[in-house]
Amino acid sequence: MSSPAKQHSFLPDGLRKILLWSHKNDRRWPRYFFTITLVMGVIWGIAISYILLAQPTYTSKWTLILPGKGAGSNINLNDIGQASTMAASPYSNSVTNPKSNYKEFIKSDLVIRMAANKQGLTPRELGAPRVKLVDQTSLIYLSITGNSPEQAQSKAVALHESFSELLDRLRGDELKQQELGGNNVLNSFQKKLQQASSNLLNYQSKSNIVSMQQFEQLVLTVEKFRREQVQTRAELKQVQGHSKRLIQNLGITPQQAGDALVLQNDRQFTSAFKEFTEAQRMLNTNSSKWDRNHPEVRKERARNRAAKNAMNQRIKILLKGRNKNLIELLSLDGDNTRNILLQNLITLDAKRSGLQRKLDEISVLITELESERNLLTGPAAMLDDLKRNHQVAEAVFMSALARTDTKKSDIYVSYPLVQMLEKPTLPTEVTSPNKILAVAGALLGSIFALTGLILMWIRKPFLRKILKSE
Repeated sequence: MSSPAKQHSFLPDGLRKILLWSHKNDRRWPRYFFTITLVMGVIWGIAISYILLAQPTYTSKWTLILPGKGAGSNINLNDIGQASTMAASPYSNSVTNPKSNYKEFIKSDLVIRMAANKQGLTPRELGAPRVKLVDQTSLIYLSITGNSPEQAQSKAVALHESFSELLDRLRGDELKQQELGGNNVLNSFQKKLQQASSNLLNYQSKSNIVSMQQFEQLVLTVEKFRREQVQTRAELKQVQGHSKRLIQNLGITPQQAGDALVLQNDRQFTSAFKEFTEAQRMLNTNSSKWDRNHPEVRKERARNRAAKNAMNQRIKILLKGRNKNLIELLSLDGDNTRNILLQNLITLDAKRSGLQRKLDEISVLITELESERNLLTGPAAMLDDLKRNHQVAEAVFMSALARTDTKKSDIYVSYPLVQMLEKPTLPTEVTSPNKILAVAGALLGSIFALTGLILMWIRKPFLRKILKSE
């Protein structure tokens, strides 16, 4: 019967013998010596071969920077409309980041092939650049290796030029697509504007009104004449009041006053009037002394009659046959104050006549203009609607055109501007092989190997405990 240890053992007998191999075996020391020599030889052989045989490489580095602010523009079109554009900051979107996009662009096969063609290399010979993004900044660090400092730098320059060309091509394609879509929209707006202009011109050619300014000027003219009518009527009432008072004070009409001044300024009438006055005075005196048949009385009466006839003849000549009351006219005298009042009365009467004619003419004009205004009210409303439609179509078209032009001016909306902060460097030190790194790796490998062999050397006490516990 087998022992309990063998019944519960999970390890094969051969493996147990190897693990529990006794140090009394004389072949153990050579075996460990051979093993450690072989392992150390491999580790240091690889390190030395890497240092001596590896082809030296050089690394060129450069840095790119992206802007952090958006751009905007605003255009005001006088009497037409307004167009504005606003490009948001490339970092305002939490979903996409232009740095990550540009990183993939630089590492893309297309950019690598373009750069390889510039250098006359295959994409494999060119190699892929290393791209490092720094959080909370807009910096992109790039590097690429080459067999010589000049080659590394030329590779970096070719990669940056290819990357820039790709961005320019993408921006150009975007502008072409936007221009194509924008032209379709502009053509639609332009057709609407042309139709609105055609409707407006056709209506203006067929109607009696060509512009709203014409109708507005007509309305303003009516209001102007209305105000002038009110002012003229008030002024006429004032003149009539003054004239009425003078007529009451003088006791004659303005026509009579004018005739009186004409007679008073005539020498023949003045002489006949004086003769008439003197004959009347002498007739009154003689009549008080003698009877009516007395020779002196008859003489003065004849003298009076002759002077009065002379006055009547002169009145007919000067006043052109108008019948006048000689008693009223003969009441005139040469008093300067009375003459001034007569002149004022005549002046006021002339002014009154002028104001009345002006008022009549204004009334006629107002009636004619109001009739014309009423006829143009409907056409003016229609013209205003057509004009408004034309202005709206023009504003929409001009705003769309300005918006399209402003979009063309900003080519960095979808693909932000990238600038070279540091140009590709010309490396002065070898990047690979790195002797310090190779020696450190060999030492570290040697330590791991010795540690493993030591553990294998002292493994038996630990393994025996473990196996016995099974």
